[in-house]
Amino acid sequence: MTMLGWPAFVRRGALFLAAALLMACALALHADESPGFRRRLWTTESGTPADIWAMTQGKDGYLWLGTGSGLYRFDGFRFERFQPAPGEGFRSNDITALSTLPDGTMWIGFYYGGASVLRAGHLKHFTAGTDFPAGMVLAFAQTGDGATWAATEGGLARFDGHEWQTVGASWGYPTHRADWIIVARDGTLWVTTGESLMYLRPGEHHFQRTDQAVAKYGIVAQAPNGTLWLSDHLHGTRALPGLTSTHPTSTPSEAPGDSDFAWANRLLFDRYGNLWGTCVDRNGIYREASLAPLATGRSLRAQDLTESIGRGNGLVSERVVPLIEDAEGTIWAGTNMGLISFHRNSFQVPGLVSLGSAANYAMAADATGAMWVANRGVLYRFDGHNDKVARSDLHDVDGMAFDRKGDLWMVGRNRLFVLRDNTLGTIEWPVSPDFTRVNAFAIDRDDQPWLALAEHGLYQLREGQWRRVSPLAALADDTPTALASDGHGAMWIGYADNRLLRLDERGARLYTAANGLHVGTVTAIVMTGEGMLIGGEQGLARLRDDRIASMFVGDDDTFSGITGIVRTPRGDLWLNTGKGVVRIEASEASASFEQADHRPAYRLFDFRDGLPGIAKQGTMLPTTAVDGMDRFWFLTNQGPAWIDPGKPFNNPLPPPVAITSIIANGRRYAADGQVRLPKGTTNLQVQYSAASLAIPDRVRFRYRLQGVDKTWQDAGNRRDAFYSNLDPGTYRFQVIAANDDGVWNMQGADMHLTIAPWFYQSHWFYALCVVVLVTLVAMFFFWRTRLAADRVHLQLMERMNERERIAREIHDTLLQGVQGLLLRLQALMARPPRDQVHSDALNAAIEQARQMVIEGRGKIIALRGEAIQHNEPVQSILAVGEDLASLYPAVTFRLTSDGEPRALLPSARDEIIDIVREAIRNAFIHAEAKHVSVHVDHEPRWLRVHIADDGSGMDESTVRLAADAGHWGIVGMRERAERLGAKLSLRRVHPHGTEWVLSVPCRAAYRSRREQARADRSVTP
Repeated sequence: MTMLGWPAFVRRGALFLAAALLMACALALHADESPGFRRRLWTTESGTPADIWAMTQGKDGYLWLGTGSGLYRFDGFRFERFQPAPGEGFRSNDITALSTLPDGTMWIGFYYGGASVLRAGHLKHFTAGTDFPAGMVLAFAQTGDGATWAATEGGLARFDGHEWQTVGASWGYPTHRADWIIVARDGTLWVTTGESLMYLRPGEHHFQRTDQAVAKYGIVAQAPNGTLWLSDHLHGTRALPGLTSTHPTSTPSEAPGDSDFAWANRLLFDRYGNLWGTCVDRNGIYREASLAPLATGRSLRAQDLTESIGRGNGLVSERVVPLIEDAEGTIWAGTNMGLISFHRNSFQVPGLVSLGSAANYAMAADATGAMWVANRGVLYRFDGHNDKVARSDLHDVDGMAFDRKGDLWMVGRNRLFVLRDNTLGTIEWPVSPDFTRVNAFAIDRDDQPWLALAEHGLYQLREGQWRRVSPLAALADDTPTALASDGHGAMWIGYADNRLLRLDERGARLYTAANGLHVGTVTAIVMTGEGMLIGGEQGLARLRDDRIASMFVGDDDTFSGITGIVRTPRGDLWLNTGKGVVRIEASEASASFEQADHRPAYRLFDFRDGLPGIAKQGTMLPTTAVDGMDRFWFLTNQGPAWIDPGKPFNNPLPPPVAITSIIANGRRYAADGQVRLPKGTTNLQVQYSAASLAIPDRVRFRYRLQGVDKTWQDAGNRRDAFYSNLDPGTYRFQVIAANDDGVWNMQGADMHLTIAPWFYQSHWFYALCVVVLVTLVAMFFFWRTRLAADRVHLQLMERMNERERIAREIHDTLLQGVQGLLLRLQALMARPPRDQVHSDALNAAIEQARQMVIEGRGKIIALRGEAIQHNEPVQSILAVGEDLASLYPAVTFRLTSDGEPRALLPSARDEIIDIVREAIRNAFIHAEAKHVSVHVDHEPRWLRVHIADDGSGMDESTVRLAADAGHWGIVGMRERAERLGAKLSLRRVHPHGTEWVLSVPCRAAYRSRREQARADRSVTP
């Protein structure tokens, strides 16, 4: 359905209808913004659904919209299409009726007939013509007995809790049509039948007819005083005075007219006493604020309406049908191109003053409490009863104030005016007005004006003459920014840079930041019963008992640009600021002045509350005043506005809070209280809402995710929470909200989230990791213990090896040397008396002893780790053989070599020489050999030494017998060879002799050629 197609019946002449239309259009074009209401539009261009034909507010606080394309819900911030559960889809998307029952059940009616009921998120459908009357559904209502009634084009139906029944003759209902139904405050059910108005009293089962004839699609509504109002094509909209369920006849004092000008699709009486109507097919929406004079029975006329809202003043479309008032008092209307709301303003604007039409506004209150406003040369007087234009011959006025005699002083562009006894006088400025402007203005206790002129200083008018005032020499070049008289003879003068001066007959006293004044440039000075309040460009301060305390506001720019201050008798503060009007309760104000770090809680009023602008800046007088009705007036840059502080339009309802959806890793999940998220979920977005429809962009949220957040997170008006890098586990998400007046719903909404772990994130995996870790630690401990044991064992082995080495050294040097010495001495003893040969032998023995000492010293040096000179093996072996040959002349010794000789490593030289010495010695002493030969072969990869003799021979069995007998020479040879990593082999030679072969790897015997070259360079002079 693209439109409801309400019929239009032409009952009057074409000329009369045309005249009515012209009058309505003229009214719509000249109507301004709704007096007392702030209007807001949501159009299809911004995503609002089109063709809104029905509305209701659910128990959850959401605004539900029945449209030509389905069911939507709206939280004041975003629209969300309702998606039925699987298998419960609507038979039609064209919805024409919605109604929410007290238990939260929602009934839905359709253009093509049929109804559905929504309970706990699930739908049940009733088919037109079978379970429900045929034809378009127009309205639902519930009577006191719990029955639900439906008005449809196919008749009136009643639902008893189980099934729908069409109401007919048995109920005294005469037709097969019902256009509208309502339940009055006394429980009476009223029905328009397309022919007449009928009613059913509570507890009865028979409808009765009234005297009112009603055209098709006529509707009925009940005013707050109980009077019924009827609107149809016959007579438009009119009251039915005197008509009740006990008196079914109306007693009008005026007859209804012949015009259907105010014929409405819907009628609504709001809590403020206004009548709202949505016109059929034309004119949009109208509102009537004064109902009592019109409740005479006559039809509404164009001149009766307080305002009419159409295309000329804001509506995108004038096809408007549904009207409702939500729980917070906001009026909602649906059109075929979007949605419109009317929110009751806290601030009211005086109707005579044009807003935003001039750069200069001035305001002052007289002794009677009447408020005077100057605008564009016109002076207005407002007393709340007889508002009027006092004069219209003024010049532009920037500021004005009354003195105690009642004279009105006004500061114009180039002179000072005074209105005394309705006579306007003029006083020239003390300097040329072409070169200055007025920064501040005040009237002192003697009713004399003071002027602070930019770049010219401060002046006072005395006996008709201007007198220059210089309070302090240090301030002579500075122009005051604010002036005020305290009524006790002192003048208070404000300056830039946190400076305030008190001037009286006793002299001048200057207060600065050192005294606690931190407001920047002083812009307003107001005397109160609790001291002086000082407003500035950067904050607020209080002077009491000669002590200044500045309010702590931090970086909150809400307190910037204070140009007006009002204090209530109970101590509440109202500030006119650059962000709007700020209200601070007395306890908060006192705490902020007395505690240096206490930031005050406050309520900000701005354009959302009907305030036309922000505080007028650069003013010469405070921009606030109190009239005789205790209303607070505030002068803004768009004009004046007032508020009754005793009757602020507060919103006491905490907003219902709901979690709407979960988005995890880009996938959306329904928020059903317990959400299980898949493995690998790390990123989370939670969408939540609070259905506060009054001023939705002022709704504030706080949330926390238990397990992640330690405290509540302040989200402002953001309706999404974001988390990343979440670990598997169970979390609880909580959200609370406050409405536009700061009333918190502390219960809020919550939801449990479970993120499934991967196997490596599970508890058993962590336990296994712990077991593995403990095992590794234990293994490491045992390894370290074993390593320590091996080190001890190695140390013991090294000690044993060292002992063995020392034993070998003693054997190879000391014992053998001593033995050789003994043999020489024995030979000397056996020879004849001393001769030359004897002397030579004795000298040889002495030389041998000396060599033993030298060799022993070398061994000691080697044991101490000191460097030893590197020798070639051939020369060392030759020395050993020749020495033994000298002792045993019967044995011949021969040494040969092949290859290029190389110097031995220090660690290998002694081992090789000792092995070879022991083999040669055995051949000389024990083998009874005649010939002993040694061949040294310098191979590329090996150093081989062959020791051969032609003696009695030796094999392995002989070696073992010698070891058992305590002969350790050969054992020592093999131990030395093993230490070198060398091979030592023994072979018996046939027929006689023994051959030893020592094979030493070059890497163990020699230095590398690079190391040798480096060593050679180091010793080169």
